[in-house]
Amino acid sequence: MKKKIFLLPLSLFAIFALVTWSCEKDESDDVCDKYQPEESCEIANACCPTDGGNCYYEYNDQKYYCDKTQDSEDNPDGCNDAMEQVLNAVCGSAKGVNYTLAKAELRALTQQLLNQARVESLCN
Repeated sequence: MKKKIFLLPLSLFAIFALVTWSCEKDESDDVCDKYQPEESCEIANACCPTDGGNCYYEYNDQKYYCDKTQDSEDNPDGCNDAMEQVLNAVCGSAKGVNYTLAKAELRALTQQLLNQARVESLCN
């Protein structure tokens, strides 16, 4: 019986420690990944904040923000304008870039980052 009483607090402490360390916050509240649509285009960052804010694309120290208020069936997460702007910035001079394919790839990456940001937000 004494072993059970001793093991219960020890087990609770271990669970508490596991939850605390597994949910440690990073320096940044954003989940980011590099995006390069074509070999002839430059690399941009795609980021989604864990606090539920607007995702954004970053290139040359400039951020192109999505607008969730413009969310629609044709414009998931309100990112169409931001995608156009960043793709013009990173691929503007590249010839033969398939913008439809690039937007589809960027949209898939954005969705993946949104899902990852939602999971990480559970720790906050």
